[in-house]
Amino acid sequence: MRRHFRSIFVYLVPFLQLVCYNKNILIEYARKDKRMKKYKKECMVSLFVIGCIFINLGGKLLVEHFQLPLWMDSFGTVVAAYVLGPVCGAVVGVSLNISYGLLFSYTQMIYGLINIAIGIIIGICAKKGYLDYLFGVLSVSFFVTLMSASAGTVLSYVFFDGALDNIWADGVCAFLEHIGCNTILSHVIAEFYLEFVDKVVTLMLLFVIVKISHRWRAGQHRETQTLSVFMLFMIPALALLSPQQAAAADLQEQQDYNSYLQTVYDNENGLPGGKANDIAQGKDGVLWIGTYSGLYRYTGTSFKLMDTFDSVKNANCLYTDESERLWIGTNDSGLSICINERISNTLDETDGLPSDSVRCITQGADGYYYVGTTDSLAVVSISGGLRVAATIPQITYARCITADDYGNVVVVTDEGGLYLLSDGEICQTLLPEDGYKSCAFDQSGMLYAGTANGQVDVYEIKEHVLTQIGQISGNGLLSVNSIQVLENGEIFLCADNGVWYLDAQQECRRINVGAFNSSIDHMLVDYQGNLWFTSSRLGLMRLCRSVFADTYSGPGREENVVNSVVQWNGSTYVGTDAGLDVFGEHGIKRQDADPLADMLQGARIRCLMVDRRSRLWVCTSGKGVFCQTTDGDITVYDSSQGALGEKFRCVIELSDGTIAAAGDSGVTFIRQDAVVATIGVKDGLKNPKILCLLEQSDGSILAGTDGDGIAVIRDGVYERMIKKSDGLGSEVILRMVHEKNGAGIFIVTSNSICYRNGKGGIRVLSNFHYYNNYDMVERDDGTLFILSSAGIYVMEKSDLLSSRAVEYELLNEKKGLLYGLTPNSWNYLDADDNLYLSTDCGVVSLNLNSYDTAARSYRMLMKSVRVDGVTYSIENGEPIQLARGAARVDFMPEIVNFSVNNPYVSVWLEGFDENPRVMLQSDLAEISYTNLPAGSYTFHLAILGNKAKNTTAENTYKVIKEKEIYDQWWFIAYMIGVFALTIIYLSWLIFRTQIQKTLTMQKRELELARKQVEMGNETILTIAKTVDAKDENTSQHSIRVSEYAVLIAKELGFSEQACDELRRTALLHDIGKIAIPDSVLNKPSRLTDEEYEIMKSHVVKGGEILKNFTLLEHVEEGALYHHERYDGRGYVHGLKGEEIPLNARIIGLADAFDAMTANRVYRKKLDMDYVLSELQRGRGTQFDPKLVDLMLKLIDNGTIDVAKLYEETAKAKNAGDNQNDTGNHHNNTEHSNTDHADKETEVHAQ
Repeated sequence: MRRHFRSIFVYLVPFLQLVCYNKNILIEYARKDKRMKKYKKECMVSLFVIGCIFINLGGKLLVEHFQLPLWMDSFGTVVAAYVLGPVCGAVVGVSLNISYGLLFSYTQMIYGLINIAIGIIIGICAKKGYLDYLFGVLSVSFFVTLMSASAGTVLSYVFFDGALDNIWADGVCAFLEHIGCNTILSHVIAEFYLEFVDKVVTLMLLFVIVKISHRWRAGQHRETQTLSVFMLFMIPALALLSPQQAAAADLQEQQDYNSYLQTVYDNENGLPGGKANDIAQGKDGVLWIGTYSGLYRYTGTSFKLMDTFDSVKNANCLYTDESERLWIGTNDSGLSICINERISNTLDETDGLPSDSVRCITQGADGYYYVGTTDSLAVVSISGGLRVAATIPQITYARCITADDYGNVVVVTDEGGLYLLSDGEICQTLLPEDGYKSCAFDQSGMLYAGTANGQVDVYEIKEHVLTQIGQISGNGLLSVNSIQVLENGEIFLCADNGVWYLDAQQECRRINVGAFNSSIDHMLVDYQGNLWFTSSRLGLMRLCRSVFADTYSGPGREENVVNSVVQWNGSTYVGTDAGLDVFGEHGIKRQDADPLADMLQGARIRCLMVDRRSRLWVCTSGKGVFCQTTDGDITVYDSSQGALGEKFRCVIELSDGTIAAAGDSGVTFIRQDAVVATIGVKDGLKNPKILCLLEQSDGSILAGTDGDGIAVIRDGVYERMIKKSDGLGSEVILRMVHEKNGAGIFIVTSNSICYRNGKGGIRVLSNFHYYNNYDMVERDDGTLFILSSAGIYVMEKSDLLSSRAVEYELLNEKKGLLYGLTPNSWNYLDADDNLYLSTDCGVVSLNLNSYDTAARSYRMLMKSVRVDGVTYSIENGEPIQLARGAARVDFMPEIVNFSVNNPYVSVWLEGFDENPRVMLQSDLAEISYTNLPAGSYTFHLAILGNKAKNTTAENTYKVIKEKEIYDQWWFIAYMIGVFALTIIYLSWLIFRTQIQKTLTMQKRELELARKQVEMGNETILTIAKTVDAKDENTSQHSIRVSEYAVLIAKELGFSEQACDELRRTALLHDIGKIAIPDSVLNKPSRLTDEEYEIMKSHVVKGGEILKNFTLLEHVEEGALYHHERYDGRGYVHGLKGEEIPLNARIIGLADAFDAMTANRVYRKKLDMDYVLSELQRGRGTQFDPKLVDLMLKLIDNGTIDVAKLYEETAKAKNAGDNQNDTGNHHNNTEHSNTDHADKETEVHAQ
């Protein structure tokens, strides 16, 4: 499946690059070069269609791989249909099914009918613009869902017996049938569930891409597009990368392999048969050991015979190829290949193998496998199945084969011949007298060939010719059985008499393997860096790095009990029961004469110390105390010099430079090369045998005795004894150690560890339960190293001083401490925190800062589980499936660990266990659970760090106790979610439809209202024109009054609606003139008083006419009150000031202004200066002063432009007259009399 994804990614990039533009990109791209327009367009279309097909195929494969609840196989179809139209969409859709059918299943081609329909529908909807807005996209997706679900159900029943080919759809169908739903209906609903999610996601993705595309093109973000394409190339490439693990741990140069911990596995130590022919390691770190009794599997715990491998009853040779296949060459059953601990293929004589007895195997650079048998050499291929591709009869009984990276293969036969092959042909043959027994290429292509007489010849190969360029000989090296080149370049030689390796100078160095020194055949370095050697006589040996280094080796070393060690004058001095040994560089015993060592030969050395003057002090048991200067001067202090006897156990230097030496008879003080004082029995010591000394900060001395507690000596005088009654756990005091970063003292007694605080109080540290302790060393960070008969306990000081249980790590023989620590011995800590330990068989060293660095990485496995007594293998990466009825499951975890460490292991079944179980690896066994509920779990297997405080490595295994898919919460959530989305969508669709209807109706109502308003406005304007037409003296008067009134209202801050209402009110202010007889209204002569009263009645009659006019609120006020005066002298109601409605005040002012500025038949308009003065004169009397100020302001700033207004109204009037079929008769009669109404409107009132 991953291979399909990778190939699809290659074709997706140009497609996605094109999609980043909109559907017009094909045309725009072609326009860049008119000469290539047609060609480019065809190329772009072709690439686009191919990209759409591959995106369809990739989506389908992706869904199948991740088992998603949709199809994702029509995105390319909808894109093609949107960009290129329905025909191309249909072609892309059906091409997917054809492609998928050719690759996987021909029957899938039938679903191409649905994709054709999808392409056509989307293409048509795109042309109609339905995909340009969200509601259209969702509506189309729902329609396509219904079509696809219906057609899909029919096709699945006709051609596939109702199979839906998707676990989500199958789960929906199963659930519905489970609750009693009809089968066909269940299938339809299941199809709908899949199709609904699929089509909504597909079309919404198209919608989003199109919108983003429009934005990109609008900004012409070329750099952004280039970066996007670059990222599209890079992301798949990065996704395909995976880290590679190293096959083995790196080995440091020039390792001291002699210090490695050696373990031999034979009949008595876990390896049945006691012999090993070959060894190999799998990718999981597991070791495979071939023996004559069969093939064994080893993870560091126990050897397991693979007796289930019927074709493997014995194993001569083993080989692991680049693909981690384990090739097993047997003695009588031919060749077997093991994959995932199962025999996958076999090859024997019946298959063309020259012999069933296989001796060696390797893989060449040409991909073929070269198999040496007791007959001829076979060339084996696995291409097209395991088979013998060729045989080379000239080469018989091959015992060793090696191959380089350049196509060269070298074979060594049992007769000692060496053959160079290339492309399956023999290029050169070497037949030396001594004969070759082994060969190997190094990383540079140099060939190393081991001989029967212990030499290694080095060859280079040029043009298929071997040329010897060197020869290596080892001191005592016999027949070289195999040569192993490690990844770090080191070369090991396995010989008949032991193991050698070549150092950086190509010198042959021997590894001391003790008694494991016969017939060493093969070796291997495991993933932790341990060395493994096989012997057909002695079994299997492991060399493992240890935290302890065997410090002294080589000629001259004797295995004596060591009591003290110190470094002095460039050498290391070791005090033993047999004298003083002096070692130089690299731990080699010095052979030159040492006067002090000669003097102390045979003496029991108890303590060594170097003082601040660089003098060496030596305490002996029987010869006193010796002091040697750097110049070689030696002084002896014994009873003849005033010392207390000749048996001394310890020596310290006091802060004033005095030397205090203690032994069986008390304490002797030496200063300025002479004994200056002693303290013994006569001075108050009841038990003068002193085991240790310690100076306190106040200058007093604590002397630990052998059974009488601690003597306190102050100023050279015995003061008192500290006993058990003072808090000591025992009165045998082995060691006293100052606490670092504190004022306390740790006291090691014969049965406990005690602590004396700065105030002198003593308590037993009872939370540490080991009693036979010797010494204590504290690291700067508070880590304590307690030396004991069991090894070295490592713990935190804070833990030891607390009352809680102490967590510790024990460094013992399992960690490489092969010798017992010497009681009452004195060890040495150098400046690099290397602790040199006195043992019963020499000196070993331990670095306090890296004592735990020998820990290696660990590989964790779980190859099988047992369910109700039946064992099942676990496939890598596959979940552990448990049947619903499983009652008991036994997990069988393994830790592949070949080191000396015994790490803490944590196991935890997440989802069932509340807390992890923590144990040592040695205690790890089967982990059992019974009656697990159905569900999903995760089994955690982890390696914990020091003291089990943190996780250093962890493997997890998915465990699924089967249940139907509809039992899963996420499936229930899926069903509810899709159902809810469907309901929400349908509800939204219905609601939106109803809203659309409501909005349409409201729109119609608004349109009707608008027309009514327009009709009302036209009515009002018509009435106004009618009034103006009735009065021959006031043509267009009402229109101008309304304009002036609106300008004043706007200055007052009226809203647009209020201004509009005022305009219409002003148009109707003289409507009452309709009721005035023409004889009065148009009388050319002066009105009589009676006629004037009739004229004044037009305001009342106007109010009466308009009081039921509902189109405008308060419209009657404009007609009724526009002749009222601000001072109350107007008519007809005599209102004054604010009593007059504001609209009426505005109209009254505008009416008077127009009367004065308008031309009349009987006179011309008044001069503007006169008009302005009249307005000023009427301010506060006839007119509202505020309104007058506003009008004057508007006139002053040009807002009110009388001439312009007259011009506009004239044009409007002429336009209206031209549209009037009958026209209006113009009255040319000259009026000689002044119109009383107009004069009333003017400033001078009667």
